[in-house]
Parts: sequence; structure tokens; C-alpha cells
Amino acid sequence: MAVNKHKVLLTKEGYRKLQKELEKREGKVRTKLQETLNQMRKQGDLRENDGYSLAVEDFQNNEEKILEIRKTLETSEIVTEKKTNVVDIGSKVTIECQGGQLKTFDIVGINEANPLELKISYKSPIGSSLMGKKKGAKLSIETPAGETACTILTIE
Repeated sequence: MAVNKHKVLLTKEGYRKLQKELEKREGKVRTKLQETLNQMRKQGDLRENDGYSLAVEDFQNNEEKILEIRKTLETSEIVTEKKTNVVDIGSKVTIECQGGQLKTFDIVGINEANPLELKISYKSPIGSSLMGKKKGAKLSIETPAGETACTILTIE
């Protein structure tokens, strides 16, 4: 799949996750922050009310995040092609690196990356090294410890 530089590439799961976050921020989070803001406003002089200043900042941060998520959803492209012969966005890839160490990664869009869940962006050093490669391909991956030789074992 050719990567469009103007689109944000997301998996279906990533798109749904952003939709849920937007819904939550526009609903419950916005309502709660507005209530806090109103309570702080009632406490008197706003110039010396740190609680009010923090409430305003929290409310503005939420509104900025809402705009960011909306823009991401508007400019996103959901990657639906699922090839199992080459690594692409949406692939689950198992690699074996030097010393027999096995790692399995989900290749995802930039906004979905979460290293703790082994979801890596297709633009990350590891992700970009894997993109377009086939099962059995040998590659070198740059890590903080230096270059590591790996082999792609499976692509799902």
C-alpha cells in the first residue's frame, strides 16, 4: 500500500478507539469540566482563585484534544487491505532476533502506536524496517543497543 503523506493512516480498531474517545470527551468529560469550572467561578475573586485557573486550563486542554481528534478522524484513511505475504499496516509480525529472541508486533498508524502493547507505528525505526518485507526476510533493526539482525517468521 502506498503511504499518502496527507492522510493519517489508521486501522479499523484505531479509528473506533478515536471515535469513542471523542464521544467521551464531548460528553462526560466536557460536562464534568464545565461543572467544575462553574463551581470554581462561584467561589469569588477569579484573579486569586487557583482552582478556577486550573479548571479553565483543563477545559481548554479538553477542547484542544477534541479538535485534534476531529481533525485526525477527518483526515484519516482506514487501512483495510490485509495482505499476509508482505508486512503492511494492520499486520501482526513475529520476528526472531539475534540470540533466538522472539517478538510479535502489530504494525499500526502513528496515532495508534503503544510500545507497551507491542503496537508499533509503520514509521517507527522497527516498523519502517519491517514494512514491505516478506516472510523469511532477513533485516537489520536499529535499536538503542545498536543494530540487531532479525528474521521475519510470520505475517498475519
